[in-house]
Amino acid sequence: MYLPLHNVIDRKYLFRVPVTKLCVFTVSLPLCAFVACVLMTMFKDFDSANNTHCKVPNVFPSISASIGNYEPQRTLWRIALYVHAPLRFFIIYLRWEYYRNVIRQNCIFIVKVAVFLNVIENLALLGVTHWTSSLNYPYHEACFETFIGTSIFYMFFTSLMLTKYRRRTTMTQLETYSVKLKWRAFLTNVSSFAFAAYFFLRHNRLCEPYVYSMFGFSEYIVVVSNMMFHMTTVYDLKVQFIYLTKKGVVIE
Repeated sequence: MYLPLHNVIDRKYLFRVPVTKLCVFTVSLPLCAFVACVLMTMFKDFDSANNTHCKVPNVFPSISASIGNYEPQRTLWRIALYVHAPLRFFIIYLRWEYYRNVIRQNCIFIVKVAVFLNVIENLALLGVTHWTSSLNYPYHEACFETFIGTSIFYMFFTSLMLTKYRRRTTMTQLETYSVKLKWRAFLTNVSSFAFAAYFFLRHNRLCEPYVYSMFGFSEYIVVVSNMMFHMTTVYDLKVQFIYLTKKGVVIE
């Protein structure tokens, strides 16, 4: 149970974790694993990862190939995702409390929709990790499409409600900066996904050299922009520390 207590600093606690560092660590786990998997695939499994049905040259492997088709990349990605998942859901709880405090009461429905989409996004991400494209393609595809759809709409609803539906009509300089970063990450994410879809369809239709690489590179931007959007949480949360006490976990 997570209970906000006052004057917790004057109480005895076993240790405390800064919320900002927790958020950065949570996003950094999959980000570092993703970069490591792509680099290892390019250096270790370059030929097979870039081999497509029409045998044209490519330089960038797809994300599915990088995180799901080879070892130790597959194990590294799974460990990072499974470790970060509980932290990610805990941060969803913190964001839920934040939204309820800053968004107008008559717009609480949008908050619920955004949080629901964020939960489904994270469940779908776990599904993409568990079911690889090479072994369970139908499940992998369904989870990937769910992840993309829910993440895009979550980013949109979050950016919209933090721009239009705040209790206060004015924003602090930090809040303005946070919202600006969210919109930029959202627009980058949508644009790169559109490019990825275009290059994927073009590759399947024309089989041109390096087009599949452009698809893979666009995928990279989709993933990184999504992570950067979630990283903006560090500018939003008002709580400063999570304490582990003899009575349980305390948020202050």
